[in-house]
Amino acid sequence: MSRTNLRVPKRQRGVVLFTALVLLVILTLVGVMLSRLQTVEERISQNDQDHQLAVQAAEATLRYAEYCLFNQLPGTNCVPGAFANNTGGAYTWESGIPDAWQANNPFPPTNSPAAAFMAYGGPALPVVGVPQFLIEQLPATAAPGMNLGMGGYSSGGQIGVFRITAYSYGGDTNATAELQEIDWN
Repeated sequence: MSRTNLRVPKRQRGVVLFTALVLLVILTLVGVMLSRLQTVEERISQNDQDHQLAVQAAEATLRYAEYCLFNQLPGTNCVPGAFANNTGGAYTWESGIPDAWQANNPFPPTNSPAAAFMAYGGPALPVVGVPQFLIEQLPATAAPGMNLGMGGYSSGGQIGVFRITAYSYGGDTNATAELQEIDWN
């Protein structure tokens, strides 16, 4: 037998194994990062949905407060005489003191007592708490087209002006909305 036919095995160094393990680690890291990115996007989407629910609930509360004010629902503080008490969600604006909507706020850090607000009483809403609102009676103003001179303003040509502020939580207590509008009658 000749020595030329015999091959001596060369020592293997495992380069292929090392390369395969490095690629496997890289692919695992890419997979983990993609799954985390998906989770973050889902949280962003959920937060946006919760905020939209809060805004819609506050809008519904504004409409309910308007109806309450202009139709004077019995058993509520929306009747004109209730504003003189400055409690329970019906306030009269006074110069020199903080506005009721700034002094009373159901959200942290203020957390005013529920007695400072009126509760939404319309159809059920998919939010974590009952939306609340308050109404401030602002000083009367001249009716549109009324002459401010010659006593016309003081002789019954006034209209009542009201500021309505609605507060609502959304799908969780982290999503809140505060809407405000001015109405007159």
